[in-house]
This record gives sequence, structure tokens and C-alpha cells, in this order.
Amino acid sequence: MDAAPSFLDSYFLWRDPLAVAAMAAVLCSFVGVYIVLRRIVFVSAALSQMSGVGVATAFWLASVAGVEPHRAPWYLHPLWLAFLFAAAGAAAFSLHLARRRIAAETVVGAGYLLAGAAMILVLNSPRVTQETHEVNDLLYGNAVAVPPEQLWIMAACTVAVLALHLLLYKDFVFVSFDGEMARTLGYRAWWWNFVLFETFALAISVSTRAVGALPVFGFMVLPAAAALLLSARLWQVFALAVIIALASAVGGYYASFRWSLPTGASMVVAIPVVAGAVAALRLVFGRRAS
Repeated sequence: MDAAPSFLDSYFLWRDPLAVAAMAAVLCSFVGVYIVLRRIVFVSAALSQMSGVGVATAFWLASVAGVEPHRAPWYLHPLWLAFLFAAAGAAAFSLHLARRRIAAETVVGAGYLLAGAAMILVLNSPRVTQETHEVNDLLYGNAVAVPPEQLWIMAACTVAVLALHLLLYKDFVFVSFDGEMARTLGYRAWWWNFVLFETFALAISVSTRAVGALPVFGFMVLPAAAALLLSARLWQVFALAVIIALASAVGGYYASFRWSLPTGASMVVAIPVVAGAVAALRLVFGRRAS
């Protein structure tokens, strides 16, 4: 009996999926630092749900129109509707944070619950039930096969969002962490919050379509939280969050391939393992330096 092919021998199988997962990890962990520092963790979960509603709606509309979802016109494409729904949610959250008539947690929780309920209703429609495998990938991120177009879309989104954040880094940081002073100095805080939240929506909608809502939420929250425990300097927090997320994506994907585990869950569980290893390395080298 022939031995099962090794991980390296199966390079042609995991090359594109792993590349997409790695880009999603880098992108989500970077913008996740803002989300964790601003204490709006469940915004990412709510936007993931809203993105999922967009994908589910795309399948439903395509079935009504009698076309294949992946071959539908651009205005019915799952990725476009995922971003549209997430962008609408991001706009609502950003504008609410600028006014705060009721607690932010209440608005985010309401958005999460309504999106979750809407997604269940749409996905249980008789017209969509035949897409069961797509639903599973959407929710849990079993990214074992990626079409070539998804690789390029993920790459373009990653470059665009990171470039915008690097270009507007000082503005985003200033408005995010000292909004009152920014308004005193004449900044339009609501506008900068809106732009920042729309980058969240773009990152989440594209990443959710690529790897699933579970790993996206994990990459948004856990690497940034671990990085904040390991460093007090903001630039180091961003760097550590990206390193932890990238290593977790690679390690989790390898574990998934090696032991036939769910890909999204494997990458999320790998995050605290990698964070612990990074913490141990910093402790060892910190002692040597002292």
C-alpha cells in the first residue's frame, strides 16, 4: 500500500488556500488591534454575521434569477453583497459611536442578533438548501480549495487596506484613542471613524468569504489581545499581532492537513499556542539581554 503523500509533496493542493489564509490572517490581525484597543470586539463578530447575510442573500437572489451564484452578474456576486451588507453595518456602528445615545454594546448586539436570525431564515429557504456545503464553509472556514480569482481578490484587498492604514496611520490612531482632543483640534472624528470602520467591513467581508467567519473573528481578536499582553508599544503590538496570526494560519493549516481537522477551527486553536511560544521566546531573550 502506498504511503500517504507528505505535506510538501502535496504543495499544489494547499498553495493557494494557505496563501489566502495567510493574507486573511495578516489583514484581520492588523485591523484587529484597533478593534481590541477600542473595546469593540463584537463589532467584528457582528460584521462577520452581516457579511454572511450578504453571501446568503446572493445565493437566494441567484436562485430566484435562475443563475449559478458564482456566475451571476456582478451585482448578485456573493462577494459584492457580502461587502455591501458589512459596509452598511459598519456605517451604522461608526455613526452610533460618534453620538452614543444608547450603549455601543446594545447596538452591536442587536446587529449581531438580527444578522444571525436573517442568515438562518435565508439559508433555510428551499431555494438555498442545496448549497449546504457553501453554508458550512461560510460559518466554519473549511478552506481546502480556493478558486484563482479568490486569491487575487484577497491579495488586492490586503494591499489596499494595509496601504490605506499605513498612509492614514496617525489620523486613525489619533481619532481612535483621543477622539475628544481630535474634535477640539478640528478633526471630523465621525468621518475618520466612518473610513476606519469601512476598512473593517472590507477586510471582514473578503476574508469571511475566503476562510469563514470563525477564523476571521479569531484573527481579529486573539492575536491583538495576545500582542497587547506582550508589549506596550503600539508599533510592536501591530507587529506581534501580525506575526502571531501569520504563524497560526500556517501552523493551523498544517495541523488540519496532517490530521484531517477542520481548517478554520485548527487555525483559531493554534493562535494561543503560537502566542505562548512567542511569550516564552521574549522571556528567554529578555533575560539574556538583561
